[in-house]
Amino acid sequence: MRDGRYLIGQGMAGAIYTHWRWPAQARVTLMRDGSALVEAGTHDLGTGTYTVLQQIAAETLGLPLERISVRIGDTRLPTSHASIGSATLANAGASVMLAAKDARDKAIALARTGQFAPFADANGDEVFASAGSQALSGQIVAYEDLLTRNDVASLTGEGKYDPSPAGAKATFSFSAVFAEVRVDPDLGLVRLNRFVGAYDCGRVINPKTARSQAIGGIIWGVGQALMEQSETDPAMGRFINRNYSGYLVPTCADIPELDVLFVGDFDEEASPIGGKGLGELTSVSVAPAIANAVYHATGRRVRDLPITIEKLL
Repeated sequence: MRDGRYLIGQGMAGAIYTHWRWPAQARVTLMRDGSALVEAGTHDLGTGTYTVLQQIAAETLGLPLERISVRIGDTRLPTSHASIGSATLANAGASVMLAAKDARDKAIALARTGQFAPFADANGDEVFASAGSQALSGQIVAYEDLLTRNDVASLTGEGKYDPSPAGAKATFSFSAVFAEVRVDPDLGLVRLNRFVGAYDCGRVINPKTARSQAIGGIIWGVGQALMEQSETDPAMGRFINRNYSGYLVPTCADIPELDVLFVGDFDEEASPIGGKGLGELTSVSVAPAIANAVYHATGRRVRDLPITIEKLL
C-alpha cells in the first residue's frame, strides 16, 4: 500500500503473560476521626500503587477517598513484595482488601457488643457500621461515632493474602495489538502512523492509571522495535553507548496518538480483587506487530531488533 511516495504496512501481534500469584500482607487502621490508614511493605514505581491501594481500601470500607492515607515503601511495614512481575495490584491489592475487611468486621463486632444500645431501631434490631456511608436498619453509624461512643482510639485489621492453599493456577493476561507504519523507500526510515492495543488484565481498578501503563508499554516497545540498541566493544566487552548521547529512545515526536482499550472481566482465579498483571504485558507484543507491519510494507522480514535503516536498504 502507498500514501504518496511512502510505503504503508499494517501488522498485528498477540501476547500472553503469566499472572504471578504471590503472598502479601497489609494493615488497615480505622481512626477515631473517621479516617483510615493503609500500610504495606510494597512500593510505588510511579505506576499508581498509592492510588489503587487507596481506592481498594475506600471501596471496602465505604469511605471517601480523601479519608484514606496510604503508607508503603518501608520494610518495617507488613511484609509484601517488590513491584516486579506486573503483580503488585493483584497481590498487594488483595492483602489491602482483606485487611480493610478485617477492620470493617471488627467495627461491626464492636457495634454489636459495645455501647450502642441507644442506636437500635424501634424493632430492637442492631445497627452497626459495615461502612461509614451505609444505612442499616434505617440508620447510619459512622466509624467516628462508633469509636468515640466506645472510647476506642482505633481499630486495626490485618490482611494476609496467601494463594498457595488453592494450588497452582494457569492464569494469564492477554493482549492483541495492531500497528501501521510508514516507510520511506529511498531512505529506509520507519515511522509509526497508528497503534491500537486491546488488553485482558481482568478487572481494571483505575482506568486512568491502567491506560497510562498501556501507553508507556507501547512507547517502550516502539523503542525496542526501532531505536534502542546497546553496542559493545568486541575487544573489551564494555558498552560503547553508556549514556543518552549515543542511545536512542522515543520522543514525543516519534509517537502518534495511541488507542488503548480493555476487554477483560473480573477474574476470580487470579485474585480476590479480580485483577491480573498489566504492566509488562503492554510492551511484549509491540515490536512483533511493528516488525510485521514493516514486512507488509516492504517485503523485508527483519528478525533482529532494532529495525534500522541499514537492515532495510
